[in-house]
Order: sequence, then C-alpha cells, then structure tokens
Amino acid sequence: MSGPLHALCEPDLEQAVVVLERMGFRVRLAPLLEAGRHHGWNAARPAEIAEELDALLRDPEVRAIIAHDGGTTALGYLDLIDVEAIRADPKPILGYSDISLLHLVLYERTGLVGFHADLATPVLAGRGGLRPQRAKRNLRSSARRC
Repeated sequence: MSGPLHALCEPDLEQAVVVLERMGFRVRLAPLLEAGRHHGWNAARPAEIAEELDALLRDPEVRAIIAHDGGTTALGYLDLIDVEAIRADPKPILGYSDISLLHLVLYERTGLVGFHADLATPVLAGRGGLRPQRAKRNLRSSARRC
C-alpha cells in the first residue's frame, strides 16, 4: 500500500500470486507494484498511492485489496482517499503494520471494516506463520463479511 517492491521480494510476490490463484482467486497486481520503483522509502508519492488505491476502490472487478507491504505513507494520503467510492462499493483491505491506521480511518469515515491479515510478501508466500489453507479460510471469511 505504500512500500516499494524490493527485487529481493519479487519471488515472494510471485509465490503469493500462485498461492492465491490456487485458492481460486483471480489476482491482478496494482501498477505501482513494480520492482525497483520507489520514491524514498515508498513506491511513489502519497498522491500517486492514493490515486492507485482510488482506482482499485472504483473498479467493480476488484473485490479485495491485499497489501504486499505496510502502509508507511498512509498518513500522507488518508485525506486523499475517495470515501464515496468505498461507500458505493465496499471491499475489504487486508494487511497490517501501518495499514492499521488506514483501517481505523476508513472505518471511522465509512464504516468499512478492514482485516488484519498477512501481507502478500513474504508471509503469504510461505516464509511466515500463515500457510495456504489457513490463508484461504481467512480470505474467504473476510470476503463474505463485505
């Protein structure tokens, strides 16, 4: 949601995509999720991150958003998010770390419930505690709640 995709984590992201697709999900990577792309500690300027998030929120084919990394820049783009898009088509945002701030603000502004879940890299790919069967249950449960 904010952090860049480091080249070292590309294999983890590829594995996370495989795991999610095996669970039956269709996966589409967001445009800012490109190895080597960065703006300081982040993937882009806060306004660019907000634009990408807004595009995902407005896209009727997107049914959930999973952060690949924490939301270190979340404070910089919270006031730029299209809350009307969330109200019109609520969809879960999964992640943790600074994504928690995003969850809290979006809940306060729209009633959208976010879910603490493993990040796509490297945890979902298998290095962390969440394994595919548990991940599948958590993701399906989250999707049903929205």
